Amino acid sequence: MPLVLAHRGANKVAPQNTIPAFMKALEFNADGIETDVHLCKDGEIVVCHNYTVDETSNGKGLIDELTLAQLKAMDFGSYFNKDFSGVSLPTLSELLDVVRNMKLINIEIKPPKKDNDLVKKVVEEINKYEIVDNSIVSCFDPECVRLVKEIDKNVKTALLYENDELGNEIMTFGVAKYCKQLNVNAAHPHRKLIKENEVLELHNLGIAVNPWTVNLEEEIIRLTKWGCDALISDVPDYCRKVLESIK
Repeated sequence: MPLVLAHRGANKVAPQNTIPAFMKALEFNADGIETDVHLCKDGEIVVCHNYTVDETSNGKGLIDELTLAQLKAMDFGSYFNKDFSGVSLPTLSELLDVVRNMKLINIEIKPPKKDNDLVKKVVEEINKYEIVDNSIVSCFDPECVRLVKEIDKNVKTALLYENDELGNEIMTFGVAKYCKQLNVNAAHPHRKLIKENEVLELHNLGIAVNPWTVNLEEEIIRLTKWGCDALISDVPDYCRKVLESIK
């Protein structure tokens, strides 16, 4: 059976990428989590999906132009539900304090809009928390994925791709060949882009397959039958329920 990874935590029952969402993922017996990271103005790694705070907080602005103190003063819970009023944006360290013992921690690096040390600092955190064996760093940017391996060859990496220009290039070239050339440990395709034969080709090269936003019963069943290694889901509790029904 594939692992179940809670996408941005259990984001349907708590505000995405917050400690309550990750605590809910643990409560739902998810095997791991997926999260997104950026560097803020003063060089701290913070957990947030978007480049700005506008959509998920009561503040405004680009994360890389805000200090950690400014970010911590914002409310990242009320937009979701007033019961989460006052919930703050976590640092990567605060998140790892909660999830470090999960089976797989997927840290997605958002490609920086300008040069910074995000990749290097993420690798440092992985080693600091001794989670090299149960973590994987993913990115849509192949150069970012290459850089992770250049910094530390032991840190596992994954290439994210969807139906865009890069995704089309990857699929035209051949997913398995592209991933092998990039020396990644896993492919993280959008759930609609992976084919059964590609799962087999990737596995034959020792590359795992972990599709994302797998939320529907038919998708969970199909991708499990194809042998995918992990399912990144917005509904980890439901995903677990479906998997248990097909054992």
